[in-house]
Amino acid sequence: MLAVERALETIQLLSGAADGLSLAEISRELIVNKAIASRLLETLEHAGYVWRDDVAQRYYLTYRISNLGLRQLQQSGLLGQCTSLLEDLAERTGELVRLSVVERGEKITWVYAVVGTRRTLRIDPNFNFDVSLHTHATGKAWLMTLPPERAACLVEQAGMARLTPHTSVDFDALRKELDGANRRGFAVTYEENEIGVGAVAAPIMAPRLSGVTECVGVVSVAAPTNRMTRAQIEACGPLAAEVASRLALMWPLDERYPLRMQRHA
Repeated sequence: MLAVERALETIQLLSGAADGLSLAEISRELIVNKAIASRLLETLEHAGYVWRDDVAQRYYLTYRISNLGLRQLQQSGLLGQCTSLLEDLAERTGELVRLSVVERGEKITWVYAVVGTRRTLRIDPNFNFDVSLHTHATGKAWLMTLPPERAACLVEQAGMARLTPHTSVDFDALRKELDGANRRGFAVTYEENEIGVGAVAAPIMAPRLSGVTECVGVVSVAAPTNRMTRAQIEACGPLAAEVASRLALMWPLDERYPLRMQRHA
């Protein structure tokens, strides 16, 4: 099990390294000796997940990982059924629109991004896999739908790191903000996760087979703060909430297949 954990951690490390990583760097990040790291990389290379540049002596991910992710999304039917709504929102706002899904009620993950074509200055749609619960509008939009005890537990597990001078690290203040977000139907962040970026996000509240309605995903809109003031970004909140409501009508009832969208007759 430890070997599997290290292999997955290696893949995650390489996914964020555009210039690849050397054996020494990987060994240091995994906190293992070079012999163990070398055997791990050889196994991943043999399986087709990693390739080694013999000249630069650096390791890179192959496209096998991204192909698996795309295959899973295509089989789920998620993108084919919701893309048009997200693309329309991106064109209406001219900004970056992202869709995330809640996985087994334990974490939230971005699965799709589209950028409006009307703007010359755009936010890079590339992102890592981690959604900061207390600084991303997406994280706040999910938290605002949860019971206070559950939200507090998730935030405590993730921590409240100060990412910018505008980041709040006070949970009581966050709780009040979440209450306000819940009343208006969307969450807001303004330079709390990254200087120069603001965002709004609305939860997708869908019924489940258990009879409850819960957050299954989040729709967000992000924009540069030198183009949009906080008030202007907040004005995109109702638009995101509208799209989230429409996606909720398409979401499956069967909790065993959280990404498979229902087809309209």
